[in-house]
Amino acid sequence: MSKGDMTQARVLKIEKGDRITLPAEFVERIGQSYGLTILVMKDGNVKMYPVDSNKVMYLRLVIDKLSKSFLEELTMVFMEVGLEDILFTSGICQAADQCFYECYFTPSQLNVEIDALDKRLKKITGVKQVELLRVPTG
Repeated sequence: MSKGDMTQARVLKIEKGDRITLPAEFVERIGQSYGLTILVMKDGNVKMYPVDSNKVMYLRLVIDKLSKSFLEELTMVFMEVGLEDILFTSGICQAADQCFYECYFTPSQLNVEIDALDKRLKKITGVKQVELLRVPTG
């Protein structure tokens, strides 16, 4: 593979376990010790995001409805607390009044404590529930 390539690919064997083994040139290029690995339920795709620590947080919000004001308030909160670079984000509305927003981030990005983030998120218009959990390390 040449340096001008935009992507590199390998077909790798998928096995049960808690480790992912990547080709040496992938690991060298990634340059991080950990990878946040996410299974996207709707399509069965797996996404991996290199991270510098095994400390990653999962945030899930249950909201009344996905609206422009919700997204604006969420963006403002994220900017206030230092979460400009979210690793992965997703949202879905299962009914007109039941929507979910979720994302993953590294707590080292935060300029506030997790409890302060939790309290701030609960003040966003339309937020019914906030879940903040540490992602397990395999």
